[in-house]
Amino acid sequence: MLVQASRFLLRDFRETDRQAFVAYQMDPRYRRLYDFGDGDERRAHDLFDRFLSWQHQDPRQDFQVGIFATDTGRLCGCCGLRRSGAPERAAVLGIELTPDDWGRYRLAIDVACALIEYAFFVLDVESIIGNSASGNRRVERLARWFGAKIVARRDGPEWIAARGWIEVDWALHRDEWIGSRRRARLGLPPRT
Repeated sequence: MLVQASRFLLRDFRETDRQAFVAYQMDPRYRRLYDFGDGDERRAHDLFDRFLSWQHQDPRQDFQVGIFATDTGRLCGCCGLRRSGAPERAAVLGIELTPDDWGRYRLAIDVACALIEYAFFVLDVESIIGNSASGNRRVERLARWFGAKIVARRDGPEWIAARGWIEVDWALHRDEWIGSRRRARLGLPPRT
């Protein structure tokens, strides 16, 4: 997967990206958010290995790519579209920014827009789904900005429950995205 935009590049991870990926996963702010301990470096390496292995699926169902700044090449996080285990004609969207990039709302909008366009018009899915913790206001705001609607609320993993939050599922359908004012405001070409 390769998506070029003015300020970032979404591309498949390479082995040379491993150090930067593991470094942000081991950042104390990141580990604190997910209640990961100091010994979770193996988890980060295993996750990176999984993302590399997805590149060899045939046909490819899962895409987890790096978000790279075009001016510096710096890894700003990762994002993905996963079709394995998703309902038919759907993809699960996920975005994760490095702790140094938390709060860069415009970056998150640009990345989400690129993923949404890729999912609907390259992968030809009918809906994009995702989930987040109820306490993650940034993700909630982003999902609403794109017109996603909450479709379910449920208990989440232990780290979510420990904070008194729940897990929120949301969905965005292709027709809603194509006809949205937000998409038009972004200056994206008309689609059917």
